[in-house]
Amino acid sequence: MEPLVQWLLAGFVVSLLFIAIARWFWKRYDRPSEEAIEWERQKEEKRKEQEVWESVEMQMRREAEEAEQKAAFQLKRDMAAASGKGPDATAVAKAFESLGGASEPIDDIGTNAMKNIPDLVAVRQDHWDGAEDTEPHEPDWELVERLKRIAESEETEETPHPELPSAPTLPEFSE
Repeated sequence: MEPLVQWLLAGFVVSLLFIAIARWFWKRYDRPSEEAIEWERQKEEKRKEQEVWESVEMQMRREAEEAEQKAAFQLKRDMAAASGKGPDATAVAKAFESLGGASEPIDDIGTNAMKNIPDLVAVRQDHWDGAEDTEPHEPDWELVERLKRIAESEETEETPHPELPSAPTLPEFSE
């Protein structure tokens, strides 16, 4: 064998031996230190704690929004209920008094007002004699024939009503 090939084979064997030794040392001694393990564990705990707090904050925000919606609904409900109530009895009595009416309590106002109303006015109702045009009308045969022709024809007019402006053409929509 030539000396160059011997040197190459020897270098190859020595490099395989050094690779095996380096791997053995790396597997045995290249482990994370206690500080590095503790740092990774704390980092993971902080991440989990942050996720928990984020979920708690989301829940609190959701509850606050629901409370705001309920408060707004209750406010609208209270306003609607307040708008349906009649005016104060004293205010009504003062109003009637200023108009020249009696100033009795509100319960008596209703009965007194009914006493002051003149007799019912007769409402005019036109007399309907019951005579209705019950005879059937003869159909407009010209119109019927035109409608038949239009329905049977497959052609349509280009502009059925030339006095109307034409619709604008819209651009094609493709996905």
